[in-house]
Amino acid sequence: MKRVTQPPRRKKKRYTPIITIIAAMVFITIVIVLICVFTIKPNSQETVATPESITSEITSNQSEPGETIPPADSSSNASSSGTITMSTAHFIPESAEVDDTYFSNTLFIGNSITEGFKEFSGLDTPTYYEGRGMTVESIHRMKIVNADNSPNSDGTGEKTVMDALKERQFDQIYLLFGANELGWVYPDMFIEQYAQLIDDIKALQPNAKICVQSVLPVSAERSETDEVYNNTKIENLNNMIINMSAEKGIPYLNAAEAFKDDTGALPADKTPDGIHLTAAACKEWRMYIKTHVMQ
Repeated sequence: MKRVTQPPRRKKKRYTPIITIIAAMVFITIVIVLICVFTIKPNSQETVATPESITSEITSNQSEPGETIPPADSSSNASSSGTITMSTAHFIPESAEVDDTYFSNTLFIGNSITEGFKEFSGLDTPTYYEGRGMTVESIHRMKIVNADNSPNSDGTGEKTVMDALKERQFDQIYLLFGANELGWVYPDMFIEQYAQLIDDIKALQPNAKICVQSVLPVSAERSETDEVYNNTKIENLNNMIINMSAEKGIPYLNAAEAFKDDTGALPADKTPDGIHLTAAACKEWRMYIKTHVMQ
């Protein structure tokens, strides 16, 4: 019987599993790369704060650097966009001129504009607590009063204004805020904090007569070229201060009327930088205050 010879079997190649593993690893790598591409945004696409979203960031022409601007509150809306009904019954009227000694137990609180008034008006009898860049928010933490209750406008003192108010009682207190807050995103936030500041001062000075002063206008040139310091915004803010002070039952000193030309701007010869007053203008301001006293 003839033997049938079977053809030899082919040996399986041992490297087939290795190829399969490599292919699987390549596939997994491709999948991971695709996932990263579609889920991770490049840096250029990240959400960042822009000048448009934070309009309170004042540009390089800012006169008072270092102020603190509260963050935007999405629940608030700017009242300046609507119609404001004003009451002027609480404006301090013109009166007979008083002597400088009338202000011997008077306190002026404000920013660098108040500092200029202290330096150049010649009215030396009051006490001044003024801070460069100070706002209705930063007044609670800026240490602009020395240990002996003398002013320290650069903020290197030992007490805040509120601390100092606990130690001495005044007959009259003049407040001037608003210039440094013109860049705040929401004017309502400024008004709310201003009103609260008045309440806080009343609690510490229950017998003092308190008034708020108007924000002074800026020059026409400054107003036309500055998105923050311009007379339209100042007028709107003053209207809000007028209404707030009426609601709080405190008088309003409309000193701005003494510094407006026919266009409502601060005359160029009364300001060195479009915002602050010259020495001569500070003396005019002094006369306005002396002929518009709280009753």
